[in-house]
Amino acid sequence: MTTERLNVVRKSSSGRIDQKKKREWLRQHRHEYEGEWVVLDGNRLVGHGDDPRPLVAQARAEGVSTPFVEFIRDESKPFMGGWL
Repeated sequence: MTTERLNVVRKSSSGRIDQKKKREWLRQHRHEYEGEWVVLDGNRLVGHGDDPRPLVAQARAEGVSTPFVEFIRDESKPFMGGWL
């Protein structure tokens, strides 16, 4: 029997993150960015595009310690998940 040691999970030093502003922004603007990644700082759009990595780098360069990243799926197209 092998015993692996898991990494220690520590509490975030940034404290509790308020998700209300992000959810409200997504509710209001989701339709504008379908098929793209968005990066938010609270209710401020940092950037959007096909690749989230440069957007996260941009957010961190602007001083955003915990950028929120989400892919906005086109809701008009059917989603197929699982095994075929």
